[in-house]
Amino acid sequence: MMQLEPMFQPSWPVHSYFDSPLDQYGQNIDFFTSEEDHEFYSANVMNGLDDVCRWLCDDGDDVQKLEEISSDSYEWSPSISKTSSDACAYIPYVKPPCMVDDLMEIDSQTGIENLLTAHAEAVCSGHTELAKVIQKHVCQLASPVGPVLERLALNLFQCDENQEKDYIVQESLRNFKTAFRAFYEIFPYGRFAHFTANSTILESIPTHATSIHIVDFDLCEGSQWPPVIEAIARINKTLIITSIKLDQDQDSKFEQTRWQLCNFARGFGLNLKVQEMGMSQMVKTMDESKLVSEFLVFNCMVSLPHMGRTRKTTQVMEFLNIAKWALAKNEGIITFGDGEGERTNDTDFPSFFNKNLVHYKALYESMEWGFPSYLNEGRMAIETLFVWPFVNSNSWFQKWEEGRGKPGFQKDIGLKGVQLSKENLNEQRELVNEGETQYGIEIGESRNEFVLKWKETPLMRVSAWM
Repeated sequence: MMQLEPMFQPSWPVHSYFDSPLDQYGQNIDFFTSEEDHEFYSANVMNGLDDVCRWLCDDGDDVQKLEEISSDSYEWSPSISKTSSDACAYIPYVKPPCMVDDLMEIDSQTGIENLLTAHAEAVCSGHTELAKVIQKHVCQLASPVGPVLERLALNLFQCDENQEKDYIVQESLRNFKTAFRAFYEIFPYGRFAHFTANSTILESIPTHATSIHIVDFDLCEGSQWPPVIEAIARINKTLIITSIKLDQDQDSKFEQTRWQLCNFARGFGLNLKVQEMGMSQMVKTMDESKLVSEFLVFNCMVSLPHMGRTRKTTQVMEFLNIAKWALAKNEGIITFGDGEGERTNDTDFPSFFNKNLVHYKALYESMEWGFPSYLNEGRMAIETLFVWPFVNSNSWFQKWEEGRGKPGFQKDIGLKGVQLSKENLNEQRELVNEGETQYGIEIGESRNEFVLKWKETPLMRVSAWM
C-alpha cells in the first residue's frame, strides 16, 4: 500500500475548490409579509453574508484588523494548521455563552421541548389534529432569531407564522456562493468527512494499480476530489470519476461539475475522465468489462450539512450492495460518510424523533459557538440553506418508517473494515483543534471509523471497508 507522504499533503487547504448552485429549492416561493418586512430581511441577510465574505478575506492585514476589533470577545485559534500562513486558516471561535439568567426564557425553552415531544407522540399515535394544534403553538413560540431550540423548532414545521423564512431562503440563494464558501471553510463538517475519506483512499491504493476508478454516490459540486486529482497526477496514474445519476434533473449540474473537475485536472497534466450513469447501467458496465490493474473506489457521502440535501435510504443501500458485489471480484475500497450522527432502528417514533432533536441541536450549537455574534444575519442565512433541509418533522417520520426494524447502513456492508491511520487521526484532531474547542474525534470500535463529536453528541461518521 502507498504511504500518504509526500503524495498527499495532510494539512487540508481551508478554501473550497468549487462553487455550487443549490438545487434544493425552487424559485416559486410564496410571500406573505409586507414590503417593509421584505426590505428588512433582504438587507440583513445580504449584509450579513457580505460581512461573512469580508471575514473570510485573503488579506492578512484585514485579518489582523478583525483580530484587534474582536480581541475582547473572541479567541483566535488555527482551524486547520498551526503552521499555516494562509490568512483564512485562522477562524475566531466565540467563547461559550454564559448560563441564561432569565427564568422566563428557561421556562420557554422547556415548554418548547415538551411540546416537541408531545408532537412526536401525537404523530406516532395517529392523533393528526392534536399534532397540528401542537405544531401551530410551537410556531407561535419560536423565533428565527431566538435561542438554538427555538430556531430548531421553527425549522421542524412549515408554518404560516414563519413568514420570514421564505425571504431568508430567497435572499440567501442570491448569495449562495458566499454562503457555501463560508459554511465549508468556517465549520469542520465537510472537511472532516472529505479529508478522512481521501486520505484513506490514497493510503489504500496498491502500487501495481495503474488506474483508479472512483464511483461517487452523490458528486454534488465535486469539491471532495481536487486534492485526490492532484495526488493521482503526481504518481502518474489514470483516474476515472463516475457520478451516479440519482435524479432526472442532474444533467445541467453534472456538466458544470465535469467541466470544473477536468479543467482542474489539466492544470496538473492529468487527462481525467468524468462520466455519469445510473446504478443499473454501472452494474452492466462492470459486469461486461475486465478491470485489469484498476483500483475501485466506491464513495458514499450522505446528509453532510454542506450538501444541503439528503438521499433515500433505499438508494444508499442499493449503492452499497453494488459496491459489495463489485469488490467481491475486484480490488478496491468503500468510503462512507454519514452526517446524521448515529442511525438506529428505533421501534417507536418518539425515540427516533428525540435522537434527531439531540443531534441537530448539537449541530446548531456548534455552529453558533463557532460564529461571531456580529455575523448573526450571515449565520441565520447559512443555517437556512444548509441545515433546514435536514430538519423537518414529516421527513423524519418518513425516514423512521422507511428504516424501522432495519440495521444501519454500516451493519449491512458485511466487508472487512479498513483501519484508519494514526496520521489521519492526528490531522483530524488538529482540524477541530481538539482540547481547545468543544469538538472531538472518536475512533470506532473496529478502528475503521472516525466520529466527529460536539461535546458528547456524534455529528457525523466516516468509515472505510474493503
